[in-house]
Amino acid sequence: MKTTLSLTLTLLTFAIFAFVPNSLAQDSPQWHLPEGVKARFGKGSINEIQYSRDGTKLAVASSIGVWIYDAQTGEELNLFTGHTGSVSSVSFSPDGSTLASGSDDSTIRLWNATTGTHIRTLQGQRGSVSSVSFSPDGSTLASGSLDRTIRLWNATTGTHIRTLQGHTGPVISVSFSPDGSTLASGSWDDTVRLWNATTGTHIRTLQGHTNSTYSTSFSPDGSTLASGSWDGTIRLWNATTGTHIRTLQGQRGSVYSVSFSPDGSTLASGSWREIRLWNATTGTHIRTLQGHTDDVRSVSFSPDGSTLASGSWREIRLWNATTGTHIRTLQGHTSFVNSVSFSPDGSTLASGSWDDTVRLWNATTGTHIRTLQGHTSFVNSVSFSPDGSTLASGSRWPESIIRLWNATTGTHIRTLEGHTRAVNSVSFSPDGSTLASGSDDNTIRLWNATTGTHIRTLEGHTDRVNSVSFSPDGSTLASGSWDDTVRLWNATTGTHIRTLQGHTNSVQSVSFSPDGSTLASGSWDDTVRLWNATIGTHIRTLQGHTNSVQSVSFSPDGSTLASGSWREIRLWNATTGTHIRTLEGHTRAVISVSFSPDGSTLASGSDDGTVLLWDLTPTPTSPTVVSLSPASIESPDVGEQLTFSLNITEGQNVAGYQATVQFDTSALSYVQSDNGSYLPSGAFFIPSQVEGNTVQLAATSLAGETMGDGTLATITFEVVAVKASTIILSKSDVILTDSSGETTNPQTENAEITEPPRLAEDINNDGVVNILDLTLVASNFGKTGKNIADVNNDGVVNIIDLTLVAAAFGNTAAAPLTWSRDSEIGPTRADVEAWLNEARQLNLTDPAFQRGILVLEQLLTSLTPKETALLPNYPNPFNPETWIPYQLATPADVSISIYATDGTLVRMLDLGHQPIGVYHQRSRAAHWDGRNAQGEPVASGVYFYTLSAGQFSATRKMLILK
Repeated sequence: MKTTLSLTLTLLTFAIFAFVPNSLAQDSPQWHLPEGVKARFGKGSINEIQYSRDGTKLAVASSIGVWIYDAQTGEELNLFTGHTGSVSSVSFSPDGSTLASGSDDSTIRLWNATTGTHIRTLQGQRGSVSSVSFSPDGSTLASGSLDRTIRLWNATTGTHIRTLQGHTGPVISVSFSPDGSTLASGSWDDTVRLWNATTGTHIRTLQGHTNSTYSTSFSPDGSTLASGSWDGTIRLWNATTGTHIRTLQGQRGSVYSVSFSPDGSTLASGSWREIRLWNATTGTHIRTLQGHTDDVRSVSFSPDGSTLASGSWREIRLWNATTGTHIRTLQGHTSFVNSVSFSPDGSTLASGSWDDTVRLWNATTGTHIRTLQGHTSFVNSVSFSPDGSTLASGSRWPESIIRLWNATTGTHIRTLEGHTRAVNSVSFSPDGSTLASGSDDNTIRLWNATTGTHIRTLEGHTDRVNSVSFSPDGSTLASGSWDDTVRLWNATTGTHIRTLQGHTNSVQSVSFSPDGSTLASGSWDDTVRLWNATIGTHIRTLQGHTNSVQSVSFSPDGSTLASGSWREIRLWNATTGTHIRTLEGHTRAVISVSFSPDGSTLASGSDDGTVLLWDLTPTPTSPTVVSLSPASIESPDVGEQLTFSLNITEGQNVAGYQATVQFDTSALSYVQSDNGSYLPSGAFFIPSQVEGNTVQLAATSLAGETMGDGTLATITFEVVAVKASTIILSKSDVILTDSSGETTNPQTENAEITEPPRLAEDINNDGVVNILDLTLVASNFGKTGKNIADVNNDGVVNIIDLTLVAAAFGNTAAAPLTWSRDSEIGPTRADVEAWLNEARQLNLTDPAFQRGILVLEQLLTSLTPKETALLPNYPNPFNPETWIPYQLATPADVSISIYATDGTLVRMLDLGHQPIGVYHQRSRAAHWDGRNAQGEPVASGVYFYTLSAGQFSATRKMLILK
């Protein structure tokens, strides 16, 4: 349960936007919009708030950046952007000049707290940075991460000092003692750890919480440490001895944040919809502050102790810390956006959210029109009727209903009930008469959109139905499900038409092209698939996303397909499947995408709590692309080398780069890499770091920046197996930097190594035609019908197929001899002689066939020794058995005698009469099991073995070691 609740909390940190009338911030400032975005609705969810040291400002860590507010008026002063993930934590330096922020993108950024200028980025954590804190003297910054570690940094230079390890779960909170000597850390492993802040030595572990510890705070005199936990309690500890002082109970849910007042007399704690104030000495509950409508994620006292700020997902409340009186609310922050939909005329945008509401926005001005209230669970989907008069909204379990609204007045028309689990998707038929709904109860329901009457239920999916969509003519309904399939239904009769299979994970979204000819489906397998909507055949798969595809939508003219995934939207040519461009700006998953009716705007809703409107009218500038060249190449033979160039096109102000190249170690081995000529002369090429299946390349220049196209580096591999594989450049692992230290992630393109076309004569498909293929043909002699050994496809495997395989051997006779000796499976001399006789009797003049006879003759020669010989046994030394190889130049009666060192006969191996041939393989060589004639194991020591073959005799030595 603990793991599930913790994961839920992480997910709940991001939710839909709650734009509430009468707020101080009526319209979210359009600051620092991502490139290509013309408007943003919502300011993102709130994760943490902190007062500046002088009490004049509030810093808010949000899902889209760091907001700075005037602490007295509530006015937005600035928005710091640059993190590519949600900002989890913020901390002011003691002198107030610097602000640190930790993010889901695994980095810490330092900012000029006054101007918002980015100072530097600290990298090294291998998981989301959940907490940051300055030491009291400002010299050190601590960061806690989901990678279970704490890192200490030099706050001036950004240099990594040391890493503190010991927690067995993610570290959620870090806090310095007032004298800076001790660092406290709280973790999902249910403990608090105390560390020597100078040496990093672990002092002690505080145990007692029964679930994750989310917050730690020292009292101003440093004598007491408070910890808040998911178990709903606050524990007070003696900060010197670690002794448990008392437990404060009474919160209605998990305690996310604890904070002492500046004089140390009061402790504030944030929980489910409330803040509690406690007497910090006695633990007595003073009062409860209520008004928040969801989890209170953060509490912070002003430096003078007069005001308490509290942050929930969607609002900040300021309170009189003495009386508990509510002073003001700062609103406009937002949470998880599940669905967006344009009205048919494009004037209105509807959004459904995790705050149980539907919001209507003026799509041109971005003005909030109204909020539709009535749902009691998250709103998963919204859809306008074709005439724009009605809006449908579907909600999550336990409510599991559909509401119909008058889209003009916002009045509730009726409620449609019947689903027993969450309603994930709603869609009107093109004539507006029918509404379809897909649910977690594995069914689709069709409703009369005018009366709300249930028409029928469509059953067949074996798991949750995530998406439903009508074809443009209304005859067909498509549904996508967690059972990895798309189903097509007759929309009139409800009859199942066909099932489209191919996705390997949940199908999240389905959408018809405007002409109805094509169906698009997006899946958790990171792909988009295009299908012929009439016959259900797979047209093509669109690849490039590195995370699940949550939503797909065609442009009104059908030329473009948009797909939403983790932090990005991709636009594709709907006809060719070519990737057009990537829209980046969201910091979390893009759950819904919708084109405006004129196709000029794309709306995207994300679990970062915002809706972005993308301007699709300007001609986009060419993106920077880092790619591998050649993009596709046929694999050479084993042992040969392949060199790829790491190229860049449309580079902008590039002063350095870092790229991680992934390769298939079963196909390639790394040889070397070299610097390219792209960076200015004198650039420093950092030695490549090779680990497992990755090679990290990096270089930097101090002489300036480069623009345009060129080669960053070359990388060489050796082929260890001839097979198809991909050389991968993951976008997140390719970083370009300019001379000021700003970083970007360009688009990336992989390289494909293809397998050479298979020869028909390569029966076992190992890339080479050799004795093994010859043996496989022989083992299939006489078989008819479809058979891989039927080389000439005449319906029967016979001597012709075998001779054609022989013809595909190398041009020398040495190769067959080598193969026959090394392989455990190989023909005997008698086999080859019989094949030759049969082939010659056919008297075929085909050149390939004649070449095959020549190779068989060479193979026969290689299997005909020029002299009889006894060869070394193997293994040697041995225990308990060995094989004794030999060869016969003439037929003979063969025996092998084994003697002890004193000449005593130990064992006689009578092999009988043997024909001319090579007896090297284990299947043909003589075998001794290390026992004497009585069946007893012989002792360790030296033995001699003698081969007798007609008039030939030879002796060798062997060794048994036990």
